[in-house]
Amino acid sequence: MNYKKVYVTRVFEETAEAKTTIVLNEGGARSSKSYSVCQYLIYKLRREKNKKFLITRKTLPALRVTAYKLFIDLLKEYGMYFPERHNKTFRTYEINDNFVLFTSIDDPTKIQSTEFNYIWMEEAEEFTFEDFTILKTRLSGKVKKGEKNQIFLTYNPKMEGGYINKKLKYFNDVTLIKSNYKDNFMLNDDYIEIIESLKDQNPKLYNVFALGEYADMEGQIYTHIKVNAKYPQTYQEVVWGLDFGYNNPTCLLRLGIYDKEFFIEEKIYKSRLTNRMLIDRMKESGIKRGEYIFADSAEPDRIEEIKQSGFNIFGVDKGVRKGIDLVQASKIWTREENQNFNEEVKTYFWKSDRDGNLIDEPTKYNDHAMDAMRYAIWGYNKVVNTYLPKVRFI
Repeated sequence: MNYKKVYVTRVFEETAEAKTTIVLNEGGARSSKSYSVCQYLIYKLRREKNKKFLITRKTLPALRVTAYKLFIDLLKEYGMYFPERHNKTFRTYEINDNFVLFTSIDDPTKIQSTEFNYIWMEEAEEFTFEDFTILKTRLSGKVKKGEKNQIFLTYNPKMEGGYINKKLKYFNDVTLIKSNYKDNFMLNDDYIEIIESLKDQNPKLYNVFALGEYADMEGQIYTHIKVNAKYPQTYQEVVWGLDFGYNNPTCLLRLGIYDKEFFIEEKIYKSRLTNRMLIDRMKESGIKRGEYIFADSAEPDRIEEIKQSGFNIFGVDKGVRKGIDLVQASKIWTREENQNFNEEVKTYFWKSDRDGNLIDEPTKYNDHAMDAMRYAIWGYNKVVNTYLPKVRFI
């Protein structure tokens, strides 16, 4: 294999210098922690032989669209990906006499009788202390003199009472690496402006997602949206919600309705889509003729172009507070595959002042899927109003 020069972060350097068994990478949003650990493990793949790697997340659908995808994408970028060595059925990859397994541990039997040298727990706060203990017992692969098996945890420090903050940090054989968005040289100015705006909108969110610090979080807007692995095979009605973006992601959601309940499917979530590119993707999204699409009325030209392409699209008034009330009054299900939608639900909070008092307005941060959902539910309520709960505004 030819060597390739790549740029690395401070987080990569400190991870490489860590000599402890447990390496905690604690950081804010887009702090490069996951990217840097992924780079480091690929570096290990190139430099070492006869090692076993486990890349894991709490659930398989979430793993597929995060760490698994990132790892394979970086292998391709670095010229280390060979299709014949990638078993997509069993999610394994072999290179340089090394073995990599990508799996979840929602069922611990998946890793029974397997010994690993390196384990990466992505979004580690989703796991329990029992999960961590099971994984650490599998950190028993053979090593040469001077080598050490290691387990890497990457996470946002959201819950002060979580097992990492309450237990792992007090273990003896631990390295703690803290990071924030300033450690990521790949961020563009638009994102930096968005994340720094949290300082005035919601100081606690700023502490968590910008600075990478723990905070006592209050004011999450949607606490009633739950994960459901089993969706109905057919729906009584289907509507779509579309939030326009360009530098920010454009988001298209499909909302299936069955027995007065909404089932979310994330169809498009991508930045830098022109309207023409968006229309092409919408044609591939499974939108049936006549199904209602509700979008932000502030983009009439884009809506008209989409309508001229044969879609049944309508603009809806923002009506943020009323729309939020409707969403809160509805029973809504999501699934693990809706990775961006699920992340937004977790970070969608009311604004607060510097004293921590909540303000009756949502924080403008990472809200593209939240807007698309609100457009769909509010627009559908105004147009059809058959299956939605009845809400009266006084």
